[in-house]
Amino acid sequence: MADTAECALCHKPVRSAAARARRIGSRCWRKLRPDQRAALRRDPARIRAVLSQPAPAVGGQLPLEEDVQL
Repeated sequence: MADTAECALCHKPVRSAAARARRIGSRCWRKLRPDQRAALRRDPARIRAVLSQPAPAVGGQLPLEEDVQL
C-alpha cells in the first residue's frame, strides 16, 4: 500500500478508506463522543480543535446517537 496513513491520535496505521478520510483509526473513533464525531464528519481538518472542546455539561449519561433529534 503506497498511501500509508496513520491515526492522528494514536499514530498507528489506518487501513480502511473511511479511517483514512477522517484521519482517525476505528479504535480511536469509537472512543470519541457523538458531538466530536459529528464535528469531525463536517470538517476532518479540525481534529485538534474538536478534541480540545470540553464535554457538554449534562447530568448523567450522554444520549445515544439514535435518541438525538436534529
